[in-house]
Amino acid sequence: MKKYVALTDDILLERLREGDHKAFAAIFSKYYYGLVLYCNSWIAERSECEDIVQNVFVELWEERNHIHISSLKSYLLRCVRYDCLDAIKHKKVVESHVAKAMSAIDDSLVWAAADNYVLYNELEQLIGTTLDKLDADAVKAFKMSRWEGMKYDEIAKVMNVSRRTVEVRVTKIVRQLRAELAKHFPFLAK
Repeated sequence: MKKYVALTDDILLERLREGDHKAFAAIFSKYYYGLVLYCNSWIAERSECEDIVQNVFVELWEERNHIHISSLKSYLLRCVRYDCLDAIKHKKVVESHVAKAMSAIDDSLVWAAADNYVLYNELEQLIGTTLDKLDADAVKAFKMSRWEGMKYDEIAKVMNVSRRTVEVRVTKIVRQLRAELAKHFPFLAK
């Protein structure tokens, strides 16, 4: 390997075209670190720079029989620069798509919230209308149970009725509400 390091770029290229792995390793050793630093002037992420430079060397090896260059160093710098520019363009495209996707998600969440708000208002109105049509004492027991969180025994004391009467009244209202809501919102029917 020591004898390869001393060879000129022209000779290394000639041997590279012949498929000489040691010539390729010598080129890699000679230029890799400098190309990573050069790439780092375009792209901040070190690992991305290393990937770009490694890809340039892979292409150099794969295209060794087809490339005709006068300056190895210029060729490698140019390849790295073009790959950096491509990576930057790609990153901008990805960021643009991510921004659009996030915007679409935000928009859909806003519309979903609006749809739910309308549905909530419709439900609230329908429940109020339905409760207005039902027995006032049963509705009172239902509201104390479901909206105020009172226990049946507490409601019975307040209304001066038995616990069983409270149970019957609340159950009756729940059934009637369920039947009325199912007429308007079939997905609520069980």
